[in-house]
Amino acid sequence: MAILKHCAEAGTRVEFSFIYHIPGYYEGCQMNFRYFKADQLLYDLDFGWTNITLTSYINVTSNFPLDRLERIELEGLYVSFEKHLYQLEWAEVETDSGMYKLRFFGSDQDFQLVSDVESVRKFGRDLASDWADAPVR
Repeated sequence: MAILKHCAEAGTRVEFSFIYHIPGYYEGCQMNFRYFKADQLLYDLDFGWTNITLTSYINVTSNFPLDRLERIELEGLYVSFEKHLYQLEWAEVETDSGMYKLRFFGSDQDFQLVSDVESVRKFGRDLASDWADAPVR
């Protein structure tokens, strides 16, 4: 399970896990997203993403903060065509602090936390590793 924790609020975190995936560039996966604040589960969502979106999301997070994805300037914003959690936005809390405010946004979602660069990168690597180990359908 890929977990990204808030650096100052104990128990505030997002968790992504895989239910299954279907291999192939144009295929996808079924995932679970959970948001906790003070260790209280506030949001729990099963949703689907295409493998194209997931590949881009992993690239953005594991190489955080990424300025460009392929030929697209990100400028602190990754957006996909998915219904759920289609936007990841980030802004440095203070110049050269290495701390970023991240916003996970979708059609029914809007969650924020503050984390450091290396934690976001580890989250991206964990997401990639979990994807590789996810049950195949």
